Amino acid sequence: MAITPRLPPDYSMHDPIYQRLRQQGASGWDDDASDIYTEMHQLVTPLLPARANGLAPKVLELGCGAGNLSLRLAQSGYQVAGVDIAPTAIDWARERAQAAGLVPDFRVDDVLRLATCADAAFDAVVDGHCLHCIIGDDRVRCLAAVRRVLKPGGVLVVLSMCGEVGNEKMLQGFDPLTQVTVHAQRPTRYIGRAQDIVAELATAGFVIHTSQVLARKDADDLDTLLVHASTPKAA
Repeated sequence: MAITPRLPPDYSMHDPIYQRLRQQGASGWDDDASDIYTEMHQLVTPLLPARANGLAPKVLELGCGAGNLSLRLAQSGYQVAGVDIAPTAIDWARERAQAAGLVPDFRVDDVLRLATCADAAFDAVVDGHCLHCIIGDDRVRCLAAVRRVLKPGGVLVVLSMCGEVGNEKMLQGFDPLTQVTVHAQRPTRYIGRAQDIVAELATAGFVIHTSQVLARKDADDLDTLLVHASTPKAA
């Protein structure tokens, strides 16, 4: 039975969740103890540009949350900026960066616009589990904003949930027609097929270099799509 969303997505709902997690003493959206951010860092870094002329690449993380992945990238020597729509997440990320003695540039921003980011400002953009939170036509807007802020030939690395939903609890709020999870009549996550997400990136004007589906760890988990893409190089 389809559970069709009746209201548009509400991305602002992430902020009260971050408030609760921070008050509970969590380390971020996902607990560091799960090692998910270490795994993401290990997957992302081989796909990022190398230093050029002695300069570290400028990397933007979409939906950086409490900075868990961005801080790891900064520790690896990248010039990092992170954006998130949730002010609590950005405050949290800045606090964690200061405690670690790091200087990433964390900004409150909407990934549909990236209004704080100049055109062609970044060598790479990393989607560390943000794109699957963007729903419907908003995905077109997000990918257009990403193309705008990337330099010609700039790298896009995507880590996004994908594949068949098998988790019984998630299935209770999953609409197979739109392939989104629904909560309180609002869509919350897009769980698309890997080939559809890759095609979506190509339609948005990205050159696809590699794509790989990372198998779920157990039946209640989801597959992860890893895509290495780029903007076209300047003529």
